[in-house]
Amino acid sequence: MFMRKTAMLMLLAVSLLLSGSLAFANGQKESQAAAAPAASTSSTAQLLASTVHPPTFDDSKLFGLRDALSQAMQGKDMSKVNTWMVVNILATYWVAGKEGDAQAARELGIKAQYEGPTQGQLSTQVSMYQTLASTGANGLFTSVIDPTSEARILNNAVDKGVNLVAIDSPVPASVHSLVYVGTPNYAAGQAAGEAMKKALPQGGDVAILTGSLTAPNALQRIAGFKAALAGSNVQVATTQNDNGSAATASSNADSVIASMPNLKGMYGVYSYDGPAAAVAVKSKGEIGKIMVVADDNEPGTIAGLKNGTVAASIIQQPYMQGYLGAYITAAMEVLGKQAVTKILQPFETDGVISTGVGTLTQANLAADESYNTEISTGG
Repeated sequence: MFMRKTAMLMLLAVSLLLSGSLAFANGQKESQAAAAPAASTSSTAQLLASTVHPPTFDDSKLFGLRDALSQAMQGKDMSKVNTWMVVNILATYWVAGKEGDAQAARELGIKAQYEGPTQGQLSTQVSMYQTLASTGANGLFTSVIDPTSEARILNNAVDKGVNLVAIDSPVPASVHSLVYVGTPNYAAGQAAGEAMKKALPQGGDVAILTGSLTAPNALQRIAGFKAALAGSNVQVATTQNDNGSAATASSNADSVIASMPNLKGMYGVYSYDGPAAAVAVKSKGEIGKIMVVADDNEPGTIAGLKNGTVAASIIQQPYMQGYLGAYITAAMEVLGKQAVTKILQPFETDGVISTGVGTLTQANLAADESYNTEISTGG
């Protein structure tokens, strides 16, 4: 009797052990399947609401383009899409762009892939382009550091089947990009000039801090800024190039304040230039005496708006550049370049899809902070 009970208990234990092992194995398969990215057709992710945009922007046309591309790709196999976002520098400015890319990837059921040189090194970006073109990438939406010297590299990538879209900084016709998605940079510079004139009604000398004197976006902004100041009593006294280094931008800001006793304002072209100017103004006790106009909404710029060192910041939409860059390059791969060109026609002007320009001040700062919170949590 004892042996029979023992045998029965052993059989029961083996049975429970086997059933537990099978359940664990099935659970492993289910969790692996759930973790696997969508391989094809349309994703079930909810599309970003068209109400999500920064203050003063009207993005109805941009969302119209998104909807047209999304509808055209419904039911298409997305498994071969291998598109990359390559930026000009890994600055805080691009955090929102990376989030836009990630949101588009969720909606499309593809992988979000992002990289860029840490300090805006041209050679590093060239190497990235070459590696991606030779290792299977078929999409590239990118802010090009120097389109003149990088044209051959980019065109070689296009010849290998890489679908190319320029974002943030336009490229000349010699670079075979399908379209430019980004800020109208000359208009952004003009907006900065208007903000500086408003901040300096009595006029005075101003300095420009920039991260490049070759990148088209920087050159266009500087030109727009100077055009807005033409005929006014505000004059550009110096332009300081930090070559993509935030540390150099800080030392440049300190130097111009120390060497220019009549300095009344500073315009920061790159996203980190404004914060560098704001910190220098505050540390020298010049709040209210030297006015800063920045570009973008880095944390240092927001702090400057709050403490009065920054009068205004000209904002753009890196989020939409990443978002639409992913959509367009994915569509080029699954629909073909000719079909996408036809879809883009109602939404572009002379090869440009403008993501607009806005002016950020203390008055609309709360609305901008709400927008950034919303995009950081997936819209």
